[in-house]
Amino acid sequence: MKCNFHTMLQTNTSLSKLVSLVLLSTILLASTAHATQGQATIKIYTEHLPPYNYLEDGEFTGYSTEILKAMLKEAGLNSSFTMLPWGRAYLSASTEPSSLLYTTTRTPEREAYFEWIGPIGPRKMRLFKLKERRDIQIKSEADLRKYRVGIVRDTSAIKLVVERGLFSKQQIDEAPTTTSNMKKLFFRRIDFILATSGGARYELEHLPYRLEDIEPIYTLDEDFQFYFAVNKSTDAVTVNKLKAAFEKIKATGLLEILRKKYSVD
Repeated sequence: MKCNFHTMLQTNTSLSKLVSLVLLSTILLASTAHATQGQATIKIYTEHLPPYNYLEDGEFTGYSTEILKAMLKEAGLNSSFTMLPWGRAYLSASTEPSSLLYTTTRTPEREAYFEWIGPIGPRKMRLFKLKERRDIQIKSEADLRKYRVGIVRDTSAIKLVVERGLFSKQQIDEAPTTTSNMKKLFFRRIDFILATSGGARYELEHLPYRLEDIEPIYTLDEDFQFYFAVNKSTDAVTVNKLKAAFEKIKATGLLEILRKKYSVD
């Protein structure tokens, strides 16, 4: 009986240890799963497009960036920001799950490829020329076809001006950024640049030229607006969190405050 008692005691002790280990393992697995979910990251892709999105002292900033950061904080989402030329940023966001692209124009051609959050604001694009270029006379849209225009590569604006007959593809000088186009304008390699007023103002503040040296000569239509575009494969919970966060941020009046801060029209 003594031997049997000790055997039973050892068996019960081993069983208790086994149960404890199983319970501990279950708790650890649940904790790990919860931590992994909490660490889920949405990949943010953008381009250099001041005053909407740009780098300043190594930090992502700008009108749209501040809105997005407020949304991410409200939604409790982690993120990683990457700045690329527009074509690469668009390709990355359109092919990678759990990714977001900004600032982008919502067009019929792009509609089916993203979940859209916004609008952030109107897309008011203008043609600018050097004020001293008195040889450039625009009395009708047909006159635009006499000149060369600089537009950022792979943007919807190129398709828009060609479809509207404002410029032919041969007249368009494609560049990676508005900064490149602005320099070409002052070097007289092109006759116009296509930009927002805020974008033109920002570029000239960071180049050895003055805002007074250029003038708008034509405004494209304002049928389209700027949005945040989320990859279609992103889980619905994340998308809904972002949409709800945007509406909450918008209701606080933050967008109006930032429009004034960044001179966005």
